[in-house]
Amino acid sequence: MVTKPKSPCHDCSKGTTRKHPILDIYLCANCQRQNQDKYKYITKTRAMGEYRLKPNDLELLGVHEVDNPYYKKAAPMQLYLFNQVEELSKKKWGSTEPYTVEFIEFSSSLLAWFLEDTERLKQLPPDKFQYLIADRLENMGLNVQLVGDVYRKDGGVDIIAYPNGGCAFPFLLAIQAKHHRSNRKTGSPDVRDFHGVLTSRVSSFHMGMIVTNTSFTADAQWFANHNQNLLRLRDMKDLSRWMKNDFVNESEWREIPDKVELASGITIQIPKQQLWLPSK
Repeated sequence: MVTKPKSPCHDCSKGTTRKHPILDIYLCANCQRQNQDKYKYITKTRAMGEYRLKPNDLELLGVHEVDNPYYKKAAPMQLYLFNQVEELSKKKWGSTEPYTVEFIEFSSSLLAWFLEDTERLKQLPPDKFQYLIADRLENMGLNVQLVGDVYRKDGGVDIIAYPNGGCAFPFLLAIQAKHHRSNRKTGSPDVRDFHGVLTSRVSSFHMGMIVTNTSFTADAQWFANHNQNLLRLRDMKDLSRWMKNDFVNESEWREIPDKVELASGITIQIPKQQLWLPSK
């Protein structure tokens, strides 16, 4: 067996056979691990989303492809050097600051900032979009639980909500967040898959809601309209109302019929105008 000759590590000069896949220098594992400022990686998705870089921008940089740790059958992950991405962002935009909105809580001023230009919601990472929805649900008076990491397998449910302890008729609501960085609409396949989660034999949910920061396709709306006992679709118009704390609104009653026929000749009108206003 022929032993591969060692070369001096770029940082510590100790012998190593490891070569950095992007910088093309000899670099031992210990130096790469201890010098994160120089050798930390960032994924292509984050580089594009957080630093507003396009694929043709990233073509200027070296890339390291590795197996996707979450989905073995997926295409390889593309990794870039973090400091190179920051430098490229600085040349393009004049700043190395990520293009994500950082916050501690959804204050009234932050909500007003989003309402001033709802396109800003597209800057949010998917997990922060989930936090926004959870925050709005809490302000409606619901108890809310986030299922977990946005990239973790969650069975199609991102948020679980239920009335607080003072409710006489409790229910369990499943929420799925559909965040888009473009004007792409949420389509019928997503809605049908979510409906399948709600109607599965092991489901404990009484209703489900999909919330998106854009809108829904006509096919998605058609499917939801024919499954109103279980499904609610809420788009950017609804989210805008929620950010104004406008929760008790006739728009929220659009799935409720004007009347219910209980038997032949027996019809009950549903007075949607007489909305219940929660106490402060």
